[in-house]
Amino acid sequence: MTKTQLWHFGNSGISFLEMLLKRDNPKKIFLVTGKLSYKNSGAESCLSEILHDIAFVRFSDFEENPKIEHVEKGIELFLNSECDYMIAVGGGSVIDMAKLINIGQAQKSTFYDLVYNPSNIIQSGKKLIAIPTTSGTGSEATHFAVIYVDGKKYSMAHLDYILPDVAIIIPSFTYSLSPIQTAISGLDAFSQAIEGYWSINSTTEAKRYAAQSIKLILQALPIVVKNSEEKAREEMSLAAFLAGKAINISKTTGPHAMSYALTSIFGIPHGHAVALSLGEWYEFNSNVTIDDCMDPRGVDYVQKTFLKLNNLLGSKTSYDSKVKIKRLVKMLGLETKLSRLNISKKDLELINVNINIERLNNNPRNINNEELREIIIKLF
Repeated sequence: MTKTQLWHFGNSGISFLEMLLKRDNPKKIFLVTGKLSYKNSGAESCLSEILHDIAFVRFSDFEENPKIEHVEKGIELFLNSECDYMIAVGGGSVIDMAKLINIGQAQKSTFYDLVYNPSNIIQSGKKLIAIPTTSGTGSEATHFAVIYVDGKKYSMAHLDYILPDVAIIIPSFTYSLSPIQTAISGLDAFSQAIEGYWSINSTTEAKRYAAQSIKLILQALPIVVKNSEEKAREEMSLAAFLAGKAINISKTTGPHAMSYALTSIFGIPHGHAVALSLGEWYEFNSNVTIDDCMDPRGVDYVQKTFLKLNNLLGSKTSYDSKVKIKRLVKMLGLETKLSRLNISKKDLELINVNINIERLNNNPRNINNEELREIIIKLF
């Protein structure tokens, strides 16, 4: 049985959280936050008003992109603190960290074992409420979490036990994001929405979420990066949540498969890393043939999917869509060439051999090593 998530959208989210806490009456809360974002977003001042008479332990001693040693530290603190409730307030890394700690503390196996043997995830954790302070990762809406072990990225997933019980999206918590943070997180959501639409696992429901997200992002992201208008912030917060709901069903594909090496090896922020190759993957996937189609619904279905995507992007052809995607990245102030990000062509094989196969298997078109090399070369 798949978990049904409760969610609330709007700046009344703090009142909603207060209602939940009064109803659930937790004895001690494990609060996972970012080091600076918790205060800078305004979340700290809002939550302090409703947590003043509830015991809680705050955990923020970890880096962006969760590493196993930090997860294990969080699990130890959680167990020693005897908490019975969890709240995560932050970006994707914060929410992923909370998911990982929550699932890890509930199992008999070591967390290291869970990474390599996910079948040992056999019971749920405590109640988890996720409150994002960025509008991009969609982690509050997904049943998987990213973890890095010895520099290698793994995605842990469980339909029932990793998805947060509650997602509360409070757009005002994103108002303080810088233009560059807004652009990077917004492009992550944009990539998720597009990939969620073309993934071989897509459904009518996932495509509906993805289409809504794409429309909102194309309208709001350029505005919010330039002027930070509140209405556009609200639209981006909703778009990110919808993109998360799309990939919760569909999962991500080629662009995400390629992005993890760019982040873990070369330090390119995740949303930027994904967007760098999104246009090239778009054109590649749209040229699917009967010989390399990975979608069981067939090549005609995939081709129709790209016609619909072109329509969503306001393009006549997939090449036009590729150009539009690259122009969007550039317009948001981000680089579109690997060569301008201190990456040289001698690093090509390093990127190629570190492609995430799990994500690649969701791609609508099969790709061989030579075709992967060609996509990477086009990014220089």
